[in-house]
Amino acid sequence: MSSRWLASSLVVAYAGVSAAVGIVLLNAPKDPVALDAPAITYVDVPPPGEATPRQGSGPSRVSLPAPAGFQRVTGPAGLVTAIPAGWLISRATGPGALQATDPTDPLRYLRFGGSPAPADDLLRSHEEYEARFSPPRRDYQRLSLGTAAYRGTTAVDWEFEHETAEGPRTHVRSMYWRAGGVEYFIYAASPATRWAETAPIYSTMIAQSTTP
Repeated sequence: MSSRWLASSLVVAYAGVSAAVGIVLLNAPKDPVALDAPAITYVDVPPPGEATPRQGSGPSRVSLPAPAGFQRVTGPAGLVTAIPAGWLISRATGPGALQATDPTDPLRYLRFGGSPAPADDLLRSHEEYEARFSPPRRDYQRLSLGTAAYRGTTAVDWEFEHETAEGPRTHVRSMYWRAGGVEYFIYAASPATRWAETAPIYSTMIAQSTTP
């Protein structure tokens, strides 16, 4: 194997990895809405070696720096997660929710937060909500709705698609879990044609989420 062939192979491999990373980091949704200062705060990350575990029950872990291209934020009910740096944060509809929107594509957005948990069973409450949510949506299609294990607690994983008034078909995935009397959630939506590049952002939010 010649040194020239090896060098050419390394260049091609490097270019492929760089392109993949670029796709993950170039993401965002919706026109910005002014947000009052108290609605969101940024997490103070301790220096390496001085991180301390977050106290409380539920999916908690050590506060760590956000991955490259992301920023850590605190949402309603103390949910901490990571969103792409530069995404526009606003209040979302519904109780205890913030929205982070891709500044280059208003149809790509994330929602996160928490509010007092209802008395109903976690899965049953979302099955009942789906029964009310889906009929008005054009061509609603459930992809999954069931329980999943999330850091030692039971969560609901819900994924679906539907047509929108804006035109493109929308793909949505969300996760809900309860801790300390609060129901927390992570939610991501994008045009179905862009879900492949939005899914890694959703996965990062899930991996980086902590509760009080």
